[in-house]
Amino acid sequence: VTNKKQGHFHVLVDQDSYPEGKVIPADPTHIHYGKAQTSGSLTLTPGDHTLTLQFADGAHLSSGKNLSQTIKVHVK
Repeated sequence: VTNKKQGHFHVLVDQDSYPEGKVIPADPTHIHYGKAQTSGSLTLTPGDHTLTLQFADGAHLSSGKNLSQTIKVHVK
């Protein structure tokens, strides 16, 4: 049973933050960290990318832009 009161982070690759209440999918550009992971690795193609850290509840419903942060990275 999913506990909607317990949340976790998602890393969105080359994606903006998700609107509040929208389900964040699980795929190579939407990485879920719902198993208490404290680290991970990404393989990105060379060039510019954005990484958005997005908080969501236990049902993967986005907490919106206020609980997200985006950075830009350049891969050589």
